[in-house]
Parts: sequence; structure tokens; C-alpha cells
Amino acid sequence: MSKDTKNKVIRLADHAHRRKSHVDREAQLLMEISNEIDAIILSHLQAGDVEARDLAGLLSHRLGTLMRHIEGKEKLWDVCEKVLKKQAAID
Repeated sequence: MSKDTKNKVIRLADHAHRRKSHVDREAQLLMEISNEIDAIILSHLQAGDVEARDLAGLLSHRLGTLMRHIEGKEKLWDVCEKVLKKQAAID
């Protein structure tokens, strides 16, 4: 293998490592946010402040507002719908 080819392979491997590191950080952040949302929801459900149905409606409203500002929302909606149905055991 030529020196030039080796350098390209090294750069590619380094780029892949940086990308994986970024993805790992992003996944960790999303997990932290998910845990924070869960804590808020559970706190109010356990306190009896609100019904699960009302919280589901509230979250739906907030998701719709968030998605209003996202490009490619139709494709994202398809994914969200599949995830929601799976998590809710619908179908």
C-alpha cells in the first residue's frame, strides 16, 4: 500500500472515530432529555395532579408545535407514527 493510500485510510478512520464520538454524545444527551421528561411525567402522575390521557394530549400538542418548524416533517411523522403505535401497543 502506498504512503498516500495509508494516509487516506488513516484520515478516513479518524473521521469515522470522530463521527462515532459525536453520535455517542448526541445519543447520551437525548437519553438525558428523555429521562428528564419521564421524571416530570411520573412526578405529576404519582402526585395525582393530572390524568395520563391529559398528559398524552399535552405531549401531542407540544410535538405538533415542535414539528411545525422541522423540514421534512412528513417523513418524520411517518417514523413518529410507527414509534407511537409500537410504544402504545396499537395494531
